[in-house]
Amino acid sequence: SNKQPISIEAKTWKYAWQKGLFEGLLVWPIGALTDVIVGGLSGNKLSIESGIPQLLAILIVTVIVRGLMLIATIKQQSGNAKMQALQPEIAKIQAKYPNANTNTYDKQRMAEETARLYKKNGVKPLSSILVLIIQFPVFICVWGALQGSAALSTGKFLGLNLSDSIGSVMFKGANWGGEHGAVTALVLFILMAAAQTVSMLLPQWLQKSKQKKIAKLGRNPAKKEQDNKMKMFTYVMLIMIIVMGFSLASAMGVYWLVGALVSIAQTLITDAINNKKAKQKKGR
Repeated sequence: SNKQPISIEAKTWKYAWQKGLFEGLLVWPIGALTDVIVGGLSGNKLSIESGIPQLLAILIVTVIVRGLMLIATIKQQSGNAKMQALQPEIAKIQAKYPNANTNTYDKQRMAEETARLYKKNGVKPLSSILVLIIQFPVFICVWGALQGSAALSTGKFLGLNLSDSIGSVMFKGANWGGEHGAVTALVLFILMAAAQTVSMLLPQWLQKSKQKKIAKLGRNPAKKEQDNKMKMFTYVMLIMIIVMGFSLASAMGVYWLVGALVSIAQTLITDAINNKKAKQKKGR
């Protein structure tokens, strides 16, 4: 035959850079790291068909990325601690302007006094938004890398194919008999939803606990309205995330679960460090 064989070029790191900055900088390296970890863990005792090397790779990659992001956000965490320490003084300012939600003049005066307080203590409230802007593309890249990982498209853990979506397994009646993974998918979804709920609400719970210790200096409708909006936003996001969980591939469901657990640990550790610093500052 005169036909020439078709040559298919592998997706190299060079190819990834040609696709875009984030593809080359994050997506390809994270995907390659995942595949290397799975390959390194696969052997006689941990076969790739068992799904365990893939699950361990997700755990390791998630912890590495979240750890690096924590280093990058230490300053922002310090700013949050300063803002928390200023809550008693902020409460006093808010108590001076109880009609700030309806009176434009009071609202402006309250904002000016709060801004002066922040400036005096070196607090930059917008830094939290900046960190979110930085974090968002990183987590999207990790998501894309894990979804595109060849190693994570294989393997079965407790009857659940890691490439199958959680919802498709749970909503198929035949999967509830024998070792077809429906029970595993249900347990994974419950754990993922519970961990995500705690991860998103824990900062609010900790803040509420600390605010109880602050003397009640009068109700402030503006602050209450702001808190209610924040709660509503959190709950809407939480519901969207849980609903989206049904369409996730099981491997990505594990990633969400591990990510939520790491976030919980990070929140608790950061809160403990900030509390210790606050006590040391008072003791001086």
